[in-house]
Amino acid sequence: MANQRGILPKKVKGFRDINPNMNVLRQKIITAAADVYKLFGFEHWDTPVVEYADSLGKYLPDDQTTDKGVYSFRSPEKEPVYNTVGEELRHEWNNEVLMENHFLALRYDLTAPLARMYAETHWNDFLKGNIKEKQTQLFRRYQYGTVFRFEEKLEPGRFREFWQLDFDSVGTNDISADAEVCMILSAALEKIGVKRGTYLVKVNNRKVLKGFLLSIGITDENTEMNILRVIDKMDKIDLQGITEELGKGRIDTSGAGIKGLDISENIIKKIVVFLQSFPKNSSRKQVIEQLKGYSENQIIEEGITELAVIDTILTELNIDEERVIFDPTLVRGLAYYTGPVFEVESLQAFIDEKGNERHFGAIAAGGRYDGLVQNLLGIRVPATGASIGVDRLAELLVQTKQLNEKAEGAVIIINFDDKLMGEYQRIAAELRAENLRVEIYYGDQRQLKKQLQYADQKNCPVALLLGEDELKKGVVSVRNLKLGKELSTTITDKTEWKNRVQFEVERKNLTKSVLKILK
Repeated sequence: MANQRGILPKKVKGFRDINPNMNVLRQKIITAAADVYKLFGFEHWDTPVVEYADSLGKYLPDDQTTDKGVYSFRSPEKEPVYNTVGEELRHEWNNEVLMENHFLALRYDLTAPLARMYAETHWNDFLKGNIKEKQTQLFRRYQYGTVFRFEEKLEPGRFREFWQLDFDSVGTNDISADAEVCMILSAALEKIGVKRGTYLVKVNNRKVLKGFLLSIGITDENTEMNILRVIDKMDKIDLQGITEELGKGRIDTSGAGIKGLDISENIIKKIVVFLQSFPKNSSRKQVIEQLKGYSENQIIEEGITELAVIDTILTELNIDEERVIFDPTLVRGLAYYTGPVFEVESLQAFIDEKGNERHFGAIAAGGRYDGLVQNLLGIRVPATGASIGVDRLAELLVQTKQLNEKAEGAVIIINFDDKLMGEYQRIAAELRAENLRVEIYYGDQRQLKKQLQYADQKNCPVALLLGEDELKKGVVSVRNLKLGKELSTTITDKTEWKNRVQFEVERKNLTKSVLKILK
């Protein structure tokens, strides 16, 4: 038996079972943020959890392949293969439609499916020439749902299946929409319960870094991307590590060798000087003024101008650096973003089970992605937006004890006697008619203590006790479990405690009494 293959009941690594408490917290986050999104005019749309891999693979954040970071598989169904204008490809020798089992993929974010949806919606207009650049239709939506990503290193708050909560404006060149992203992120987080001063919305512009690297002689796109990937590690490996990795290489904390980019020392010095030029306490206007010293080409000038527009709008709304700052060293989504980029950093720390202080880092992010729809539709469609990591934020709120919602259970009817089941069902029906959640205990362990333990586990607010004696007297015993929990910290005498939390009520007045307790 020991040598036979068995079935072990265990979860796939990086996936979780979600308990009622976490579901309540998730829903609180989603509802609060969605309320803010709707205030700004966004509508709720959804996209499928499975997409054609071709539609997603071109947009992977840092890789052009569908096998790294994405759960992909062959479709069991054969479907036609199309050319670039949507016509079915045919075999040369028999003119039959070319069919194949296409690669499908679980969505790894909500933005690539949005690009597919927008492109698919406008595909016929594109083929007819009715949709052109700078004349694209504005589309604003928010969406929340599960995404799947193969994270190699599973740090606290990181999972392979998790929820994201996005809002996006597609079809707009207006940088005011990017300023609005900052407003929405800060408003949504604060409505969720993240206190001001415990987070920062960090803003940069891809054109700033691209223009700077161009000004110091970096013209090759691959070299630019590799340098940006190294700069993106600055929070983890500091400036010394950046210097080493841009040059000959470095040794990481595990002792492993990290290959360097072999950039010349002169270029490395210029990069390091740039990274050191912006103190963390700089105002947005100070950052803009400092960046003007690097204004040597049109690309960086465009980036500076766009940041200035964002600052002007935020300043007019009294959104200061307590909420939104400019960070010229911020790097995000190398294959995605083309302009302003955003990252919300949590400033809070927590102590893990080993006693170590840990930081959560980013809890939301986004940016402008003017080329994303273009890969499918063939014309440039400007867009901007951001995403809140629901599970990451929920984990932060729990770990830092800011918000630990516990799901409230239903009113529970204690089951003393099978002969009284008809009466139990009538009571439940009457209470449900008042839109109250009610559960009759159906378990095998009928001892009162066991049933009350079950009610406690489910956080039930009220227990109803009806046995033969109560039935004869025409009453029901009502125990206020919520009050009982509160009083248990101050009352030690069991008799006094029971007298305060449990009372008899006439059967005809039961519904009114329960409603009074709950409302």
